[in-house]
Amino acid sequence: MQKFLAIAVTVLGLCLPGLASATPIATATLSGFIQNGAVTNSASATANITQVVYSLGSAGDGIATWDTNTGGGIASDFLSDGKHFQTISFLGLSIAPGATFNFGGLDIDLIETLSPLSVTGSILDMVGTSLANAFMTLVYSDGSSATTSLAQQGWTTPQNLEFNITSQNVPVPGALGLLGLGLLVIGLRRRYA
Repeated sequence: MQKFLAIAVTVLGLCLPGLASATPIATATLSGFIQNGAVTNSASATANITQVVYSLGSAGDGIATWDTNTGGGIASDFLSDGKHFQTISFLGLSIAPGATFNFGGLDIDLIETLSPLSVTGSILDMVGTSLANAFMTLVYSDGSSATTSLAQQGWTTPQNLEFNITSQNVPVPGALGLLGLGLLVIGLRRRYA
């Protein structure tokens, strides 16, 4: 029985580090046809968010695109007309833990066809298929980053996004203590057997 108990404690000590779960490090709320947003740094560490990338992903027929207004960010991934683009980046930020960055003034449109390019601002995607490739990425001052996809839902529905980093399997002191206790019991058992 003592041998079984020692093995059980040892196995438990080895398994506990693997029970790590996702820890939310930031949230974003998109509203106003997903053209306005608020990004909150909810990381418990001291790392600041230095960059927010908001992308509608790879361009294609029936996919959303941004139209000229950058809301203070930098546009990239331009379509062939040089007016519409897929990605907006807000650089040089310093969003401390607990702080929020707000942006707005973006203008979402819909690519009817990519070739030849035809974009419309008069059709609204009410089901979200145009957001199939859309995502947001946050970059932190410590070099880490987190990315999350937008939900495929209509543009008029606000989006509440959560950014997570899965904890690494690093042994915690309690797990190491259980492992040590298990090994001690096995060692004592063998010595006095």
